[in-house]
Amino acid sequence: MKKSRFTEEQMVTMLREADRTSVAEVSKKYGVSDQTIYNWRQHFGGLEASDVKRLKQLEQENARLKKMLAERDLELDVMKEINAKNVWSAPVLQAGSIRRDSLRKCIRPLASQLLLAARP
Repeated sequence: MKKSRFTEEQMVTMLREADRTSVAEVSKKYGVSDQTIYNWRQHFGGLEASDVKRLKQLEQENARLKKMLAERDLELDVMKEINAKNVWSAPVLQAGSIRRDSLRKCIRPLASQLLLAARP
């Protein structure tokens, strides 16, 4: 996507100027088309320059939180997969005599494989 010549704050400032004067004058003054001004008006609506800064901060925070949530969900899926693997199919565990060392021998290699596979 092409980067704009103007920051979002500058765009809002131009829109407020276009509210006071005509769109044609503002577009000629800043070297943009009338349609660009109308597109900006559609995107930014009644926002002020300070509102645009806050909106940008909120969008960044939202993206960060979504990433954290996705990572947490991935970890939960890995843990569910670890718990659901064939731990109970081991002969020692089926016989009913569950010993800690036997359980560790079954789970540790499985857990390490899943955690290594889940890492990017």
